[in-house]
Amino acid sequence: MANHRNMSKGKSSSRNTRRDDRLGFGDRVRSSYAAAREMRNQKSHHRKATMTRHAAIAESSDYLEPEDYLNLSALRLLLSWLMALVMMPLCFVTVITLFQRVGQEQVLGSFWQSPEFFQFAVGAALMVAWLVIGIANDFFLLVYVLGHEMTHALFVYLCGGRISDLRFSSDGGYIMTNKSNILIALAPYFVPFWSVVAVAVYGFIDFFYPSEIADITFITSIVFTWCFHIIWTIWMIPKDQPDLKEHGTFFSLMIIIFANLLLLAVLLCLTLDYLTMKDFAFNWWNNFLNLCEAFLRKLATVIPF
Repeated sequence: MANHRNMSKGKSSSRNTRRDDRLGFGDRVRSSYAAAREMRNQKSHHRKATMTRHAAIAESSDYLEPEDYLNLSALRLLLSWLMALVMMPLCFVTVITLFQRVGQEQVLGSFWQSPEFFQFAVGAALMVAWLVIGIANDFFLLVYVLGHEMTHALFVYLCGGRISDLRFSSDGGYIMTNKSNILIALAPYFVPFWSVVAVAVYGFIDFFYPSEIADITFITSIVFTWCFHIIWTIWMIPKDQPDLKEHGTFFSLMIIIFANLLLLAVLLCLTLDYLTMKDFAFNWWNNFLNLCEAFLRKLATVIPF
């Protein structure tokens, strides 16, 4: 019986071989090409299944697919809300500390009269005017989306990931990556990409061609690019960004606000002579302890121990 089956298989394979022999060269090439294309499509589908899309919406949702709108589980949503509530006091303490440090008489006088504040005010006014009037908005939006996606890409590489696709236009953009975390998702909202580029260009120029004009231009470029980042980020956030939904919108917003407040504090410490990072950190910690003490006192009156 086994010999009969083996003989049948041998006859079948010989018939297939004779049928293949009757195929022309063109038919064989097309058959091989179809098999290779099918194998490539299977690998592509498997690769896409393991990739994550980080998209930015500007005017339309053409860059999004249904899986980009992530629905968090009830547990993850609850945890994100709890972490967001924990972040709120940190943001509050940072704002209070900024007002206290900048509100000091010696700091206040030097701050309002400093050329850095004038440059900041001019840069912010120009960006707001261009946004409201609509002058070159498409160009600025394209530049912002490019910086947004490049920031995603930069942090993907810093986290050891890889990128398979990157697109950007004035309607939005996205990257496809095999790695995703909260830093990759939210970095473009608190890392001013073009300010980082300005710092890199200034470092290169100052190393080879140091001059006073370069120092003045550097401050102006930092102020202008940071205003550009803040204004267009505020404009983009209400566009229902999927980056914020990935870890919970409320928690993501708290992270973005806190990170931008810290960045503002660092910029002020670097530009103002009477404000140092050590003093700011010491003042911040004291305010945090005072807030915790006030909360415990209030809690003791409600729930007696």
